Amino acid sequence: MLITRCLRALTALAAAAAIGVADAPQPPLELLGWKAVWSVPAGEEARLSFLSGENLITATPEGTVTVHDPGTGAIRRTIHTSAPSVQEAWATTGTLVVAGSPRGSLDETLYGYDLASGGLLWRHALPPSGPRTDNNVPRILVSEYGVVVFQRGSGLLSLDVRTGGVHARAADAVGCEGQPGSTSRAVLLLSYCGQGPVRLDSFDPRTLRRNWTRPVTTRHTTAEDAVRLWFRRASEGFVIAGVDNDEFLFTQDGTPLPVSRLDRAAASWPAGGDIRWSPPLEVGHHPDAENDAGFDWNNAWPLPGYLISRDQDTGRLGAFPLDRPLTHTANFVGATSHLAFIHSDAQVTAFRPVYGRPTGPVALGGVPPQAWPDACSLLTPRDLGHGIRPVSGSKSLGDLTLPRPVTCDWVPPEDDAEVISLSVSWVSSDAGALFAAAAGQTKRHESFDYDPTIEGDGIFSYTAHGAGGTFGATLVNVGPVIVRLTSPSRLLQRLAAVRVRDNLMARYRPGERIRPPERTGGWTHLADAGVRADLVVDGGVVYAGADDGLYALDAVTGRVRWRSSPAAPMLVDGVLYAARPDGVAAVDASTGRMRWNRRLDSSFAVVIEAGSVYAGTGFTHVVALDAATGEQRWRFRVPGSSLGRIVVAAGTVYVISRESLLSALDAKTGALRWRARLGTGYLTPAGYLTATGEALFVAAGTKVFAFDPATGKTRWRARFGDAVGYAPVVIGGTVYLGDLAGRTYALNTASGEERWRLTTAGDSGLWNVTESRGVVYVGGRHLHALDPVSGEERWSRPLTARVSIHEDTVFAQDEGGTLHALDAATGAPRWRFQTGGRFQTRPVVAGGLVYVGSSNGNLYALRATDGLPGPSPADLDRLRHPASPAPIERDLRPSNGDRLRSRH
Repeated sequence: MLITRCLRALTALAAAAAIGVADAPQPPLELLGWKAVWSVPAGEEARLSFLSGENLITATPEGTVTVHDPGTGAIRRTIHTSAPSVQEAWATTGTLVVAGSPRGSLDETLYGYDLASGGLLWRHALPPSGPRTDNNVPRILVSEYGVVVFQRGSGLLSLDVRTGGVHARAADAVGCEGQPGSTSRAVLLLSYCGQGPVRLDSFDPRTLRRNWTRPVTTRHTTAEDAVRLWFRRASEGFVIAGVDNDEFLFTQDGTPLPVSRLDRAAASWPAGGDIRWSPPLEVGHHPDAENDAGFDWNNAWPLPGYLISRDQDTGRLGAFPLDRPLTHTANFVGATSHLAFIHSDAQVTAFRPVYGRPTGPVALGGVPPQAWPDACSLLTPRDLGHGIRPVSGSKSLGDLTLPRPVTCDWVPPEDDAEVISLSVSWVSSDAGALFAAAAGQTKRHESFDYDPTIEGDGIFSYTAHGAGGTFGATLVNVGPVIVRLTSPSRLLQRLAAVRVRDNLMARYRPGERIRPPERTGGWTHLADAGVRADLVVDGGVVYAGADDGLYALDAVTGRVRWRSSPAAPMLVDGVLYAARPDGVAAVDASTGRMRWNRRLDSSFAVVIEAGSVYAGTGFTHVVALDAATGEQRWRFRVPGSSLGRIVVAAGTVYVISRESLLSALDAKTGALRWRARLGTGYLTPAGYLTATGEALFVAAGTKVFAFDPATGKTRWRARFGDAVGYAPVVIGGTVYLGDLAGRTYALNTASGEERWRLTTAGDSGLWNVTESRGVVYVGGRHLHALDPVSGEERWSRPLTARVSIHEDTVFAQDEGGTLHALDAATGAPRWRFQTGGRFQTRPVVAGGLVYVGSSNGNLYALRATDGLPGPSPADLDRLRHPASPAPIERDLRPSNGDRLRSRH
């Protein structure tokens, strides 16, 4: 009995304690970030995507407007407007307002449409604005109270939203620079008239009566000053005006807050603080990051994008991370009480807020700074080789200081050797989703290439191409951590990425192992820039010209035999000739040692024939070099301002100039044999030549000629409706020509008589003709297999293709970077391989492998039977010796050549 009473008492105490714990106050949930919930397609123009009341609007410049449900993205209505060219659009109180230009005019007209029916309600032509400059473009605001237009020459105009009728006019700020803005109940005008201060006025949107005026004191007081006036999106209760780089904060009644430049250092409030956040105002980097708003892949730390909000009590800004990165152009569309909308990558994406109880700053998504690992601890000298030392970098994200370095450079002992830079990009429980989103966005972006051979298992490598050159990086994700690596050497970058992943696996997923790369018999070579020149495969060696060097690779293993300066390889009679923009060199094919090196002024159109090298130089000369010594044999100046292509056949050199002059030169002496004027005028580019022993075929503009090679007499000529854009292709007794409209012509080589023609949807820029086993394959907008006699189609495939044929397989490349293997008889697909970049070389098949180069810097040796790639030789070395660093492949310096060292 006593024991029973004690148990009951203990039970009661435990229950009371549990009730006490449950009743204890819990810290409030805080906003930690934003998570994507859905996306809808949108046009490229971000300004044509916007939120208006209960509608999300996306529009195209051609005049199609789509109305979406902002809660789900579902389409409510599609309206085809009568505006031929749409500049802006708005929606409010059941009305769609579109600003567009009538056909043939630069002036703007406003159109009003009923959102429910799509019917036109009204139109209003704005006064002519004069020359289309930033100062003269009408500024338009649309709200439930009216449509307000500001024009420099006519002031303010207010129109009724439903009828388009004029509510009021105001001549305020006529002739002044002005920028309108709005709050929920007022129109704002920030103006500068060349004298005195900048002025901020508030007007009633219906009557345009002035509510209040406030001066904005800046350094601009003279008419000569160029002033940029702007408004920033603000939460209810604030007006944020800007003059150049200065911001000014007012309440809605015009009371200025005592700041001249807003405090944007609001990254590290303590958890549990009572902060009332406004809806998001903008999208970009963290506000304390060095870059302006917007995402830059070349300086992408921290990795996620941010939505920026304001503390409604203090006006301070807070940055809340998205669960995905931003593209180059990301624009904030608007926000409802539950969702925020961003336009990027031709989509509008809806994000919902994520709340929780953070253990760290909101700028880090609530993750404690102690969770961020030391960047230098993610690699060791043993991973990279002895002598390479770490140099710690930054610990800060704006004003937020982390306890350990988030960047680290691994520096080799040699001054000219490659550095490996590493940064911890993000730490989060959702890091895997962010990593996958970054990879997906990169694949869709036309300016980026990626490497599919190391995709997956937590590694993603990409390369960006831009005006500033080529830039590459690798992302690594294991557990909560995303790491970003860069190096001038893609090979070192790749090896370091694997080591970083393995070290993170040991830390966050101990005991797990990554599946080793499959050994297929194929391989992948990593250059540090795009592989552009057509490949040469001979004697068990692949000669590949990349932007960072000329490589000689073992055809079976992919190992580098030697490397020299960048050039396009040409193998003739056992000698490798390297063509560069500044000259030609002869290289020993087995060792890479240079036999001779001839520098020329702008070398182009290099041809090697019968012991001589012929090249265009200086834009007006043809030079002949001895193929054995590089000594000049002769030099000939061709009349005209610029040379075109050079061809050599049967002891004659043919060259054409842009002035449509065709010259035939003796190949041994350079003496002029004959000259013909084509009568096609100035050509850009110069015409296209193809020579055989029996005839010379010239395509110049819309005309095609066949010449007697001995006398220069015209045998026949033909004319087409569109210019021929490619060199004629001669197969047997047929010459094939492709024009810029997408048509292919098959002509009799002897008479010029048309045998048949193929008409396609347009020119792809990749027209080519190949013949094999009695079938002609025409690549262009589609790939066509044709009967060579009748032109009858046997099959076709929707591939914008460059074609190579090997036995019974057609290898066709498309513009998306995919190599397709097709049955030559039926066109049925056998396999396909996505290179991750764009094709730079035509496929070459030898020894059971298909060799092809890509703009991503990879040279792939694919198994011809199924298209499977293989690992790089360095990957195989790592598998054989996992505890020691893989050897670094070094290039051989030619005896009198320059070794290229790529720096990004």
